[in-house]
Amino acid sequence: MERTQISTKFPIGSSLPKFSLTSTDGQTIGDDYLRGAPVSLVFFSCNHCPYVKGSEDFLIGVVNEFKKDGIKAVSISSNDPVQYPDDSFEKMKQKSKDMGLPYPYLFDSTQEVAKLFDAECTPECYVFNSQSKLVYHGPVNDSPRDATKVTKHYLAIAIAQTLQGMKADPAEINSIGCSIKWKIK
Repeated sequence: MERTQISTKFPIGSSLPKFSLTSTDGQTIGDDYLRGAPVSLVFFSCNHCPYVKGSEDFLIGVVNEFKKDGIKAVSISSNDPVQYPDDSFEKMKQKSKDMGLPYPYLFDSTQEVAKLFDAECTPECYVFNSQSKLVYHGPVNDSPRDATKVTKHYLAIAIAQTLQGMKADPAEINSIGCSIKWKIK
């Protein structure tokens, strides 16, 4: 799915929301972990999505590349594990261990954090500056499902521009990926 429009609920300039979630290593991690970093990244993800699978190595590379600059990042899975057992917390733990993720992988069991960010799909990225203000919202790149077809590295460019004190350009791009799997009420 492609996000059909830019978020009006969580526009550029919005403050990093307060949240607290359980990480795959058992720690409680949230917005306090990200605050104070020169750049922070919130990445909505999951285990089963082919778009996440196609872009996660690139994401890991970006986080590792900018670690020396003090970037902080978290990945959040908000999918309903009842409908999608591959996205269960136990399978998230296994993925984190198997891939050696360089950032905390958090479980949004209530889906409230996804709603705070007005997230719609996976992968979907949110970059915040040192004042914890949203400066970029969009995809990792222009081909999240197929790394061999990437021509535009939106996330890396936005992070580099933010670290240089520049405005992220573009600041908003509609994300492409799998829809967040909302719980059936």
